[in-house]
Amino acid sequence: MVTREDILHLCGELPDWKIAKIVASEATYAELETAVVWAQGEDPGPDHHPLEGQVAYLYEIITAEEEWEEERGRG
Repeated sequence: MVTREDILHLCGELPDWKIAKIVASEATYAELETAVVWAQGEDPGPDHHPLEGQVAYLYEIITAEEEWEEERGRG
């Protein structure tokens, strides 16, 4: 499970709500690392797959705008 320190190391500064959602997801370091690579627009390598599952969820959090949090909170 990733820690706040892991998240800050991989993602840089993020709003507290994003950090809380990532921690609550119980993601692994490798899952978060993959989501960050995609979020930064870097080439994930020759055998990459479309994002799914936990990595897709993390990617959604990392790249979300503030409005996303408000919408998710209502749903």
